[in-house]
Formats: sequence, C-alpha cells, structure tokens
Amino acid sequence: MASGRPQYQKMSEEQQPKSSIHHAHKEEDQNDRIPPDFGQAQLHRKAWAVGQFILSEKQKRDMGQQKQHNKTASEQNLDVQEQICKCCSRTVPNQLIKISCNSDEYGFLGTGLPLYFEFIKGCIAILLVIFVTSGDYNLITNYIYGLDCRQLEDPKQVDDTQFCVQTWVTSLSLANKRTNSQFIEIQQTLNFITVMSLMVMLQYLRKQQREMENLCDEQTVYCSDYTVHVKNIPSPDGSNQKFDIDEDLKQVFRQYLNDQRPQVQMDQRIRDYEEKRKYQHQEKGLQYKPLERVLNANLVYKLDRQTELQNLKAAKIIEKQKALSALYSEGVDPLSQELQKNLQGMIPHPKLQQIQVEIDAYEQEMEELEKVFEQGQGDKAAEYFLNQAFVTFQWEDDAEFVLQRNQTSWFKNLKGFKGEIVYKGNTLLISLPPEPTDVFWTNLHVGQGQKMFRRVIGFLINLSVLALCAGAIYYLSSVQQDAASQQAEAIKRGDKQVPVSVKLLAYAASILITVINTLLAMIIDSIAKFQAYSTQTGYNISVASNSGIAQFINTALITFLISTYITKNIFGSGGLIYNQTYVFITNMIVPAIVSLIDFGTISKWVFIKLEERKQNKSVLTQIQLNTLYERPIFNISLQYAIILKNMYVTAFYAAIIPVGLIIQSLGLVLHYWVEKVNIAKRRSIKFNYGTDLSIQMIEQLELVLPIYCLTNVWWEYVFSNGDDVSTFAYAASVLSILNAILPMHEINEALFPITQKSQGIDPYQVAEETLLTDYERENPATLENARDNYIKRIEKHKKQRRQLENEAIVQATTNVANAALKGF
Repeated sequence: MASGRPQYQKMSEEQQPKSSIHHAHKEEDQNDRIPPDFGQAQLHRKAWAVGQFILSEKQKRDMGQQKQHNKTASEQNLDVQEQICKCCSRTVPNQLIKISCNSDEYGFLGTGLPLYFEFIKGCIAILLVIFVTSGDYNLITNYIYGLDCRQLEDPKQVDDTQFCVQTWVTSLSLANKRTNSQFIEIQQTLNFITVMSLMVMLQYLRKQQREMENLCDEQTVYCSDYTVHVKNIPSPDGSNQKFDIDEDLKQVFRQYLNDQRPQVQMDQRIRDYEEKRKYQHQEKGLQYKPLERVLNANLVYKLDRQTELQNLKAAKIIEKQKALSALYSEGVDPLSQELQKNLQGMIPHPKLQQIQVEIDAYEQEMEELEKVFEQGQGDKAAEYFLNQAFVTFQWEDDAEFVLQRNQTSWFKNLKGFKGEIVYKGNTLLISLPPEPTDVFWTNLHVGQGQKMFRRVIGFLINLSVLALCAGAIYYLSSVQQDAASQQAEAIKRGDKQVPVSVKLLAYAASILITVINTLLAMIIDSIAKFQAYSTQTGYNISVASNSGIAQFINTALITFLISTYITKNIFGSGGLIYNQTYVFITNMIVPAIVSLIDFGTISKWVFIKLEERKQNKSVLTQIQLNTLYERPIFNISLQYAIILKNMYVTAFYAAIIPVGLIIQSLGLVLHYWVEKVNIAKRRSIKFNYGTDLSIQMIEQLELVLPIYCLTNVWWEYVFSNGDDVSTFAYAASVLSILNAILPMHEINEALFPITQKSQGIDPYQVAEETLLTDYERENPATLENARDNYIKRIEKHKKQRRQLENEAIVQATTNVANAALKGF
C-alpha cells in the first residue's frame, strides 16, 4: 500500500465473468487493446502506403539461383518476404508508386485514379485550346491595339472607379479595346471557332478516357472481374432452420453454368489449364477434381444493429479511456508490467472492471451476430438479409458469360428484358459490381424508391441552402465593398483616422463569408450522405459536382454581380478586373504551396510523436493508434471540386481577362505535380474509385462551354451598349448549350467503338494473392473472420507454391544427374 499501487485479488473460477480478461487475448479483439502495440501501428502505416507487392524479374531469378544452391532462406535474404497487416489483411507493398509514373500505373487502385490525372491533363489542354484559338488574339490586340485605358493625370478630378487607368492589368484586359467594335467582331468569330474546337476536344477526351479505362483493365486484375452483383434474391421463410442462403445461391449458379455453358464450351485456354492440372495430379497419383466454378456468395445484410453495438461499445471504450487517464493522473498504473505478467485470474482496478465487462458483453453479441451473418441460416439471417449478394466465380470468363446473358439496366427493363436465372420463383437481377472498397455497405439497405425520394429532397435542400448562402455572401460582400468605399472617401478627405466601426464591419464580413463557405461545404457533404448512394463513387460525384458549382457561384458569380450592380466598378481602380486578376495569380501559387506543405501530415506527425512518448501509458486502442499512424486519406471529391471551380471561373472571365487562361494552366500544372508527390509520399488511398466518377466530371466540365459563350455575349452587349451583338456569339452559345444537354458519352461510344480486353485465364485462387482486397474482407458483416481466413489461405498458397517449386528443382536435379550418368 505504501507504494500507492492498487491491490488486486485472485478470483475463483465461479467469480470470473464468461467474457472476462481471457477474452482480451483473442486475436479478433486486438483492435481494442490498451495500451496499443506501436510496432503493429507502424506495420499498418506501411500496409496503406500507395504501392504493390511485386517481385521483379531479377528477384525471381536470384531466388531461383539460390534455391538451386540449397539456400533455403533466399526470400529473407532478398528482402521479398511478404508482410500482412492483421487488422486490415493488406500486404505491405515492396514497390511504392513513383512520382514520375504514368497515369495507367495507378490502375491497381481502380480506374478512377488514373482517369483523375488524365482529367487534369484534359483541363490544361482545354485552356490551351481556348488560348491558341482565340485567347492569344484577345491578349495581343488588348495590349498592342487597345487605347481605351490611359494614364490618369489628375486623380482628384476623375472618378477612379469609372476611369480605366493604364496598368499591366488593364492593358491585358478587354477593357483596353472595349470601344473598338471591329476587333470585338473578329474576336467573336474566333470564339465560335474555339467552341467548335472544344466540342471536338471533349470528344477526344472522352475517347481517351475510355481507352485508359480499357488499358487499366487489361493491366490489372480486379476482384470485380470475377464477380457479379445479384439482387432480388428471395429470403428464406424460416420453416427450414438449416436452410443455407449462400450455399444454395452458389448451387443455383453452378447449375446454371453446367446447363448453359458446360466445361467443354469454355475458353480453350481454361480447358488447357485444367488439362495441365489433371496431368500433374495423375503424375503424383492424386485424385483430380476440376476447380469449383462458383467460389463464394457474399450476402448483404442490414447493419443497423451491428452499427448500434459498435457505437455502444465505442462509448464504453471512451469511458474506459477516461478512467485510465484519471488513474494515470493519480499516479496509479492499472496496466503495469507486473500485472500483465499474471493477468489471468486477476481482478482489474474497480473503476475498470464493470466497464470491461460491458465492453466484452457488446463484443460477444457482435460476435454472435457476425456468426449469423457468416452462416446465413435460419430466422436471424432472414431478418437481416437484404436480398442481395456478390457472387464470385473461379474464372473471369464465367462472370462475363453470366453478365452478358443476364445483365439488367433501366433501358432493358423498359423493353421487358428478363434474366435467365430463376431462384425460388424470383428472376435474379444481375449487374456489374462496383469494387469492394467502392461499395457503401451501410447504404445498401435503402430501397430504390427511397433513394429517389432522398435525391429529390437533397437536391431541393442543396438549392435552398446554396441560394441562402449566396444571398448572405452577396449581402456581406456588398457591406464589405461599402465599407471599403467609405475608407477610400475618408482618405481622400484627408481624414487620418478611419472610423473603427467601418473597419470592424469589413473584418466581420470577411470572417462571416469564410464561415458561410465552410458551413456550405459541410452541408453539401451531409446532404450527399443523406442521399444514400450505394457506392463511394456516387457519393463523390454528388459532393464534387455540388461543391464545384457552389464555389463557382460564391467566388465568381457573386463578385461579378457586386461589381456590376453595387459598386459598378468593372475596370476602375480596385474593380472587378483588378480583383479577379490577383485572384488568378493567388490561386495559381497559394493552393500548391499549402498542399505541398501539407498541414494534415504535419499535424499527424506531431500527434504521433506525442503519443509515442506515452508508450505503455497510452490510452488509445490499437485501432485508434493505427488510424493515427495512417497517412491522410486522399479526398478525390474535394480535388475535383477545386478543379471544376477553377475551370468555371477561368471560362467565366476568359473574355475579359484572357491572361487568366495562361495563369490557370500553370496553376493546374503545379496542382498535377503536387498531387503526384502527395499520393506517392503522403497519402493513403482507401477507396477504389470507379469510372463513373470521371465520366460525370467530364459531363460537368462541358459546362465550361456555355459559361464561356454566354459571358462573351454579355461583355459584347455591355461594351456595345446593347447595339450590336455578333451572330457568331449567339450561334456559339446555342451550340455550347446543345453540347451540354445531349448524351455526349453515348454519342462518343457510337462514334469510337473500343475493343474490350480479352478475359484472363488465371483462376481466382491464383489471382487472389495480387488483389488488394475482396468483398468478404470489406463487407462489415463478414470482414472479421474473412480477414483472418484470408491470411491463413494466403499462407497455405505460399506453402503449396514453395513445395511445387522445390519439387520442380528436385526433378530438374534428378534429370541432370540421370543425363550425366547416361553420358558415362
């Protein structure tokens, strides 16, 4: 007692709760242990680095040479031993992605990431096309032939908000030739050519996008290549408690394949593969059995109860962490090394005992629920089953066959299409699956009708919130401009002291605008979550599209309206042209510097160092420490929103500030390389983004054309006082609007057909080792056991592979020895 350390007493067998301390030693509970293992957190960090585990040809040759010389530890010597993080079952990559890599080399992360970098290149190309076809003429004639901006001789006698003072900013702008109708007429003709060029350019970008998708699909094996998404599966009625949903579903697909496509009709390469296996088995005297054609049916369940239990458990863990922190602050170490040596059969500190019992009770209920999910039997399974599953085949060719014969779409449904696979009276609905990490598992319980309702409500809320925020920013910006005008007037009068109230009003308006924009981004994100998209791609499309438009309205459109109707200062001192030119320059440099400094990574590094100082007195759980050690997650929707906003703003002001085209192009080049640096060195990629994200971003990018054309019409109308607007300007506007409305992606598919890749011949059990993840390991209902089983399965495959390699080496050595003996 004198040491101040708490006393612990022995518990009898009867006293120990069933879920007591012994439970904490189970492998599946290691994520919740306190104190955490810092070595495991470092391994987790390495596992989420952006890269792959691939043996180079040299490493393979060296391994083969060492094995021939009986060097059994060749893998360790060559530093090619695979490490797998137990918490997420991801393999630590031995080849990290390079900064200078080509876009297609990101393909193992899903097609969405390569297409993101191609999208940035496409945006740069679009800006350069605008500049080359019309922007350069605009810039040169503004600077050389423009005479409308002059030097101000007597500032006191002229209203500097309405007088165009000759500076480098105004000399390069349309304001310098605003009264020269001849130049503006030629400009509108060139703008028409620009629009025609951009329409062709966008079709080329779409074609390039589809080619990149096909290339990535050829170079990379995805789990979705072997899988189909099945809906409309009937639930068991509960009368047969032993009825197994997933096994029965697998049997349905096996029977379908055997009936519709027996093995003799399969791809010749697959039959050759099976013949080789058969020969190898016969040579060893083993019984041959063809590989199972349907491997797994991963069922989809309602996760509300599981989520509720996780939240209850998390609340208790927080309570436990607070109790531990309080004990440490009192000088008490309830998790001392002495206690850990004799942990079994000991009562923990009274403040922790009851909390731990409750945590273990929640954990036990979660395990029982996971067991129900895994078995897929009886009333419990039927209660949570969502009538959906991801069915994985042994052969990619079989998955493609099932899709070709049964894939549904809204267009096929309109024509009365019905699939061929009927299960217990229900026609199964088959569709192409998203990647495992792209599935929004917690939203799969939301029905299609409810989703449509949520989308409509979300759209209306988005529209209302955007209108309110835009109105508030408009009002605050006008207040800010008013305050600025009062300050300027005070200085002109010779007042040395500007009223404090005026200054405070200006500062308050600036702060409130920033707060409103931040709140708007949070609201858009929350609405996207409310809309319950089934995939991360759908969610990211919603966030990127709405955020891009919102940022454009709040930064470009509101500024334009204030300068046009409040201050009525377009080209005067402190007017629209000056402000927007400086915004272009700032946006080119500041975001790239901020992103390169990367405050998110710095803050994580600081918190990691602080936590490392605590070591055994850290109260974080293992999963919390793992999350802390992870690099910041790459947010693709935010990056798309920023790029779209910048493209819209540049198009909006391209006619009046053509130099913005060059500045924004340089800004995108910087953004491109900073993104490559961050992804290679300082980001983790949590989701495999689908192609739909890039397709929708191209759709959003097409709005650049009508924005560009309509602002051209506006500026010609303003500077000609509405007397003479070019026919070319109107014609270009009509074309640009049609381009934005028509289904250009479908038109591109019709104009430029692309030959799809041939199916691979590796069976799933071979390809599995190269996959980043699969549906079982990502489905919250099955991931715990699936990740453990995956690690065991991979170890078994490795052992079998090494055994076969060793047998081959022995056989080769025997053949060489026999040949030598024959020579004698």
